[in-house]
Amino acid sequence: MKVSIHTIYDSLLIRLMLLLPIVSIAQNVQLNYKIMQGRNDIGWLRIEKNSTGNKSELLLVSEIKTKVILPITLFTRESSTFENGKLIYSSQFRKTNGTTKLDKQTKLVEDKYEVLENGEKVKLAFPTVYTNLLSLYFQEPITSNSVYCDRQQCFVKITKTEDGGYKMKFPNGNSNCFYYKEGICTKIKIDHSFYSAEIILKP
Repeated sequence: MKVSIHTIYDSLLIRLMLLLPIVSIAQNVQLNYKIMQGRNDIGWLRIEKNSTGNKSELLLVSEIKTKVILPITLFTRESSTFENGKLIYSSQFRKTNGTTKLDKQTKLVEDKYEVLENGEKVKLAFPTVYTNLLSLYFQEPITSNSVYCDRQQCFVKITKTEDGGYKMKFPNGNSNCFYYKEGICTKIKIDHSFYSAEIILKP
């Protein structure tokens, strides 16, 4: 049986069209930053966003090497998973000089968030989270009044600054201020009780 060239072409076209939606909804973005303290380059930060369909996964990894009386090496790994726009899972892990200082997971169970830390599970009584600190790297909070801080398990107010930044002051007195260009975070000013630093997007 002879198969016309038109039949083969139509078959290939249909297969290509079936693949296109899969390709179009899969997206990966990676941002790389340097961490500066004054003129000193003290570390790096990398954050990735992988989106497929209605799910987005964010992963942040960073390392800082500095000296406050004694040398300090700080390693951080954080992740967040959003589905249909709402946070369904997040984790925070931090080591200082090789010793684990933080290991926390937050999970949406039915309509409540559960936090697991140090073997203890706590249920949180607050509304669904749509924006947390990790998502701010990729999403300028133009219309947001607050953002969720997974580490401290609370919402913090967002205040627009005169120089165009978005400042968040945390319950412990520390603050971060995010700056954007075309919706992507280009710089974060960190004001800590013991130090100040800047996270700057690499070209």
